Amino acid sequence: MKYKLIVFDIDGTITRHISSWRYIHEKLQLWTNRAFRYQEDFFAGKISYRKFCELDAAHWKGMKISRLRSIFKDVRYSHNAVRSIARLKKSGFKLVAVSTGLQFMADRVRKELKFDYAISNRLSSRSGKLTGSVKINLEHGAKHTVLAGIYRKFGVKPREVISVGDSEGDIPLAKNSGYSIAFNSSSPDLSKIVDYNCKSKDFDEVYKNIVYISNE
Repeated sequence: MKYKLIVFDIDGTITRHISSWRYIHEKLQLWTNRAFRYQEDFFAGKISYRKFCELDAAHWKGMKISRLRSIFKDVRYSHNAVRSIARLKKSGFKLVAVSTGLQFMADRVRKELKFDYAISNRLSSRSGKLTGSVKINLEHGAKHTVLAGIYRKFGVKPREVISVGDSEGDIPLAKNSGYSIAFNSSSPDLSKIVDYNCKSKDFDEVYKNIVYISNE
């Protein structure tokens, strides 16, 4: 097989929502208050990504982690993503998810879609309650920092990897894979550098493109 592994972004790619962090705030009706300003400060370069995450996580201190898990049960997968990913798995591809979001969707993807590996940032908990701290496994715009370890884990070379993402943060995935796909891209810069730009919201187009390039 020419390509052996597919590395996916989660938020906005496999799933329909855009940000795990924002999704929690909106569900808890916190977005219009301080949380919005934290994101604005981060994008303006006033605070670091780590500080942004720590400020967000502090909002949820003492909350039962089960409550957040239940919130993420409502998140829907992109149209035909479940079927398409199952078919790719059956075809023999190893599936990896890399996300700067939180563990709730990464854990769902690994369990429900049978991914071989998933990595994300994680809210810390103790005795079933959030501590207000967060473990940053992936910085914003730095997904490439974990790819070398993942490729070693699965015994693949970058040229044997396909990447699928939707945003600016997925540019490092595109640059460190043998073939790159943008799915319903929100980033002009990502759209410019990928090998295939899927403009529809139907994940079946991603599947068909992967089948096509795999049989060339």
